[in-house]
Amino acid sequence: MAVWSILDSDELARRARLDAEYFQPRYLEYEKMLSRLACVTLDDVGRVTDGIHASPDVVDEDGVRYLSAKSVKDNEFSVGDALQISRKQDAENSRTRLREGDLLITTVGTIGNAAVVTPEILPANIDRHLGLVRFNSDAPIDSYFAATFLNSTFGRFQTLREATGNVQLNLFIEKIKTLKIPELPVAAAISKATRNAYDLRSKAAKLISDAEKLLTKTLDLDDLDNSPSLFYERDFTDFQTANRFGAEYFMPCKQCVLDALAKQPGRLLNEHCQSVRELFDATDARRGELVRNFDLTTALEPVLDDSTETMPAVEIGSTKKKIQAGDVVISRLRSYLREIAVVRTSPAVAAVGSSEFIVLRPRENAKSKLTPETLLIYLRSLPVQTILKWSQDGSAHPRFDEDDLLAIPVPDSVVRIAPKIDALVNEALTARAEAARLLEEAKAEVERLVLNSST
Repeated sequence: MAVWSILDSDELARRARLDAEYFQPRYLEYEKMLSRLACVTLDDVGRVTDGIHASPDVVDEDGVRYLSAKSVKDNEFSVGDALQISRKQDAENSRTRLREGDLLITTVGTIGNAAVVTPEILPANIDRHLGLVRFNSDAPIDSYFAATFLNSTFGRFQTLREATGNVQLNLFIEKIKTLKIPELPVAAAISKATRNAYDLRSKAAKLISDAEKLLTKTLDLDDLDNSPSLFYERDFTDFQTANRFGAEYFMPCKQCVLDALAKQPGRLLNEHCQSVRELFDATDARRGELVRNFDLTTALEPVLDDSTETMPAVEIGSTKKKIQAGDVVISRLRSYLREIAVVRTSPAVAAVGSSEFIVLRPRENAKSKLTPETLLIYLRSLPVQTILKWSQDGSAHPRFDEDDLLAIPVPDSVVRIAPKIDALVNEALTARAEAARLLEEAKAEVERLVLNSST
């Protein structure tokens, strides 16, 4: 449906903009609503800058987390695949070194995502595709309220409207400075609700960490030394048996873990679970059919659930794997990212995932039940991650083989502590769901108050 706006030429000259999108009726309406409220700009309340412009000095160990636009979501961070830069480069860029309470805003990609820096992600620095707002101590609003507002309809329209560019839209720092934040009477309450949501997410992360520690302690592998060896010897028959010749595959620390697990009574993972390879082909989809499509990065969080929006099945552009509630998915690509999640989707809408996922489903006739929640933690644990790390093949896109995964021993002690592990995981996932609810309610309240205050 065509829409149009009629403006005086003086207005166009004052704005120094000629693009029709900038003056679309919806944007003009939202702008008019905000103009009726007392607002401050981000430049009024703090120092606004962007990240490091130089190329990152990437290191593998003992570095500083380096956040990019893909690391910042809607009042949340995804840092599992963030790079590390050298401590030297971090020290040379103290201007952009993050502090607790800083507000970050994405300036490319999904423009306008905003989140507040918490202690869990520090120390960290940022690249030039993130805007940084450091609030003054006497600012009338804080970063938590600002983040929720910027993620709402009335914040999103500003960040998208002010972005410019042809090939790739970019929200420049000078435009970030002009973004308006209303001084609503409930700003303190919105800020508190947002802080509570962040606290719940921190609690969930700690519970998952506690579950991993409990599991490794139960295995008596909590002091595992997984340092790589510079040289070692193996029999040629080992190469023949494994049908592998890469030195990394036979790393001694990996073999030590396998030996330690095999010495304990138990079964192989393949005896607990089967790998499900059922594929989804969009060309066979019915008209109007919806699916939930999960990519690898979604599994950086420990659960795949109905919080992911549905999409038309016919728009799926490649072959996917079918998944269902109770499955555990693990990416075979770049094991160090730990893209592993338990599936908790409702059956009303089909769920599909990347073909890079290995989909593990409990065997119905398994004598001992390894629960999805405990399997999740087992796969995330340091012993299993050590095995997967040294089972990978390839340089640019290292992958481990499904057979290596299914051949990992699962000691009976892991199954015995399943009730304790399950309790920790379920409490963590409940906390995450509550955090999501609080944030959605906070956004909705902000939008309602702006609408009501402007009428």
